[in-house]
Parts: sequence; structure tokens; C-alpha cells
Amino acid sequence: MLNVKTLAIALAAIGVAGAAQAQTNVTVYGRVNTSLEQTKIQGEKSVTQVVNNSSRIGFRGNEDLGNGMSALFQVESGFRSDSGGGNLASRDTFVGLKSNLGTVKLGYITSPLYYATHDYLGMHNHDTGNSSDAFLWYQAFDPDNFFVRNSVSYASPTFGGGFTFEAQYSALNEQATDTATRNDRPTHYSATLSYDNGPLHVGFGYAQTNRFYNFDDGKSKDSMLALAAVYDFKAVVVGALAERNKSENGALQDITGLTGDHDRNYYRVAVMVPVGANEFHVNYGVAQDWSSTDDTGARQLTLAYNYNLSKRTKVYAQWTKIDNDKQKVSIDNGGAYDGGGAYSFLSGTGLGLDNTSVGVGLRHNF
Repeated sequence: MLNVKTLAIALAAIGVAGAAQAQTNVTVYGRVNTSLEQTKIQGEKSVTQVVNNSSRIGFRGNEDLGNGMSALFQVESGFRSDSGGGNLASRDTFVGLKSNLGTVKLGYITSPLYYATHDYLGMHNHDTGNSSDAFLWYQAFDPDNFFVRNSVSYASPTFGGGFTFEAQYSALNEQATDTATRNDRPTHYSATLSYDNGPLHVGFGYAQTNRFYNFDDGKSKDSMLALAAVYDFKAVVVGALAERNKSENGALQDITGLTGDHDRNYYRVAVMVPVGANEFHVNYGVAQDWSSTDDTGARQLTLAYNYNLSKRTKVYAQWTKIDNDKQKVSIDNGGAYDGGGAYSFLSGTGLGLDNTSVGVGLRHNF
């Protein structure tokens, strides 16, 4: 039989656990976003696909530590809404502290430069799925994962009437010794200055990944300098992005075989016209040729229509095409690279081949 002393200890333990739980506010959130699309590579048969558009589930919370300081955490996992499966903590996952001096996070964290710039241009489908930005030079972040591993980040409080500053450092996949394809101590740096005031957002920043590849011709470096602005005129929302990319013995060689140092300019514009529950979208991007090469550019056009069934649920239809420069032998590079833009949203796309996708989808946030 349970005696009084044992019962008292058990009740006290339950009380302590309950108090600890009450001190931490936890929110479950996520998104299920799935589309039915017909996709085609130039010269090949079209394929009908059910496409997962970055569906995810997450848990975030905070605890008030007093004196204006709080602890925070987030565990976010991506899952396949088209075929099932997924991995725990496969998206932004971190622990941190927040005070009136700013916020520090440790973990697996997307570069603040992406959130300050590109994220604002994907208004039609939040930069997910086949219609996402095909020209984003994510190799300046984490070439293997896009989400930046082994990171520490800092975000300032808002100052000067709408400015915020963010910086991030990552050891990426640091290891004890070199491997055949990776150096032993790759690093990532990024810094961003953003301005938000009413209908205007402006984001500017720089990201750089060093020594990720172990090529014979020197240390690798991939970098991005980006500026984006979005203005909500109420009747229309307009956004624009300008970006300068460099690949110095880096990811461009890994992707296309182009050796040495190359750079490119990339531009994108996005327009949304809201009419009641309806949204009409146009998104157009141009990636110019990499320097000292021909026919390495491409263009991407996306047309989309969204209908908001509620604040959390929408149905949509979209058409997107990537128009790669056509394949031509590059004499300047000794035939090492067979020309053609190298952009696609379909695996197995050859250089210079176009990609097209048309589909309908349903997205629900919770």
C-alpha cells in the first residue's frame, strides 16, 4: 500500500514537473504543401508528379529567465508530403539566448542573408518546390545542405527606426583530416543589414564559404553579395533582387567542370497583385554568363495564381520554365566545358536543356 510519505514525494515531484512545464512556452507549427505537376525536360517525355513543396513540422519555445533575458529553442523537421518519410531536425534547429542586447543561437541555421533577400521574392509559393528560385547560389552557404551546419549566429535588436544586423559563423563539416573531396576545416561567414518600416523591406548582405572543396589548383571559395527590396503598395506588391556571385576553385567546378575563378550577375523581379482572396503572381529571374565563358546563363519565368481559402489555407496553380542557354563547345576553355546553362529543377537535366512545369497545389499552415 502506498504510504503517506511516498504519496507526498510523488505529488511534490508532479508539482515540480508541472511548474517547469508552465515556465516554458512551446508552440507546435508547420506546413503541408503539396502539388500535382506535369514536368518536362526538353526533348524528353513529360512526367506527372506529386511534388512536396518543403513541408515541415516544428516545435519552438521560450523561457523567461528574468532581467529581460529569455532562453529559446527550435526543432524543425522536413517531411515528404508526396512519398512519406523525413528526418528529425533536418531544418532550422537551434538553442539560444535573447536579451536587450540581441539574440545568440547555436545549431543548424539557415543563413540570415537568405531570409533577408531571396525569401521575400518567393511570394507565389514561398520559394519552394519546382517553382523555387533556380539561380540562388546556395553554394555560398552550405553546398551540401543549404541549411548551415555547426553554426553560431547573432541578431541585433531593432535600431535606428527599423534596422537590424545579423551575422553568422559556421565550421560546416569540420573534421580531423583531409578527404579526397573535402578540406579538413571549411568555414562559412555571413552578415546582413536589413531595414523594415511599414510597407518597405530592404535587405543587404554578404555570404562566403571557404575551403569546402579539395581541388588540386588551390583553396576553394564561393561567395554572394546580395541586395533585395520589397514594397507593398496595397494594390500591388513589387520586389527586386540583384546579386553578385563568385566561385574561386569552388562549387562551379564541382557542378560544371569549369576550373579557376569565375563570377556572374543575377537579377530577379517579383510582382503580386492581390484582389480580395485572389493573388496574381509574376516572377522573373536572369542569371548571366559566368565570366570568361559563353552560354552559361539562363532565365526563369513563373506565372502563378493563388486563392486564399482562409488565412492558413490556399489553393494555387502555377507554370514555370527554366530557359537555359543552348549547348555550344567553349573554345576558350579548351573544350573542358561543353557550354549551356546548368540550371534545373529536375534531376538528370543536361546542360543547355530547358525545364518546364505546370501544376496545381494545396498549402495549409498550422
